[in-house]
Amino acid sequence: MNVIEISDVSFRVGSKILLENIDLTVRKGEFLGLLGPNGAGKSTLLNLMNSSLHPGTGELRIFGETPSSPGGAGIWEICRRIAFVPQSLDFNPAVPLTAREVVEMARSGRRGPLHALTPEDHDIARSSMERLGVLNLAKRTYRSLSGGERQKVQLARALAQEPDLLLLDEPTVGLDMDWQERLVEIIGELFQDLGLTICMSTHITSHLPSCCNRAILLREGRMLYDGSFREALTPERLGGLFDCPVRTIEQRGRIYCIGEGVEQ
Repeated sequence: MNVIEISDVSFRVGSKILLENIDLTVRKGEFLGLLGPNGAGKSTLLNLMNSSLHPGTGELRIFGETPSSPGGAGIWEICRRIAFVPQSLDFNPAVPLTAREVVEMARSGRRGPLHALTPEDHDIARSSMERLGVLNLAKRTYRSLSGGERQKVQLARALAQEPDLLLLDEPTVGLDMDWQERLVEIIGELFQDLGLTICMSTHITSHLPSCCNRAILLREGRMLYDGSFREALTPERLGGLFDCPVRTIEQRGRIYCIGEGVEQ
């Protein structure tokens, strides 16, 4: 079953082309890594996948539906099946939401804005926080949490939504090394334990967990490669992607990319 189908899609803002002639199919149960330098179009592609953007040209289908087509599934019906974890997320400081309230937002999104949360919803939110190890943060205000704690709360929120598709936009960005490693391990465990379909963007190869089975290389809005994880992350392909000589090291199934410097 195909979760995402993108056919000859381009997207631009004004005269700037952010994505060009993208063809991509994401199948159920895949872990797809979107890899590329800053400005490659990774976030734009994820925002197309979650229906917050619509293609300028080409065709996009999510769960077999075209989100904007008359008579098709409504945006809400599609989005309730998709959990999105952005690079960072903050809330209005005038509304001091607790970590628990942030996680429970996912249940409101699942139920619909006019439905009150049930005891089952509260139990699901609590279970998600427990799984991510943030239940002890439940009464803390979200804004008081560290960057790593916020990202774990956001993963708990995504898990509480019970999604079919999980989209992660550079979830380790801005975190210290310890939190980066913890989150990579957690993301891998969620994929293996729950059988989610996951699309994760990053510009750091080692932030893709070992269970990632497919990678797409993006540069300046174009797809340079689409294929198996290990065949994508070769020194030759990564050198072309990042425009510098590199070597790679594999440890515990993860690929580390090391720049070799640029000859003068």
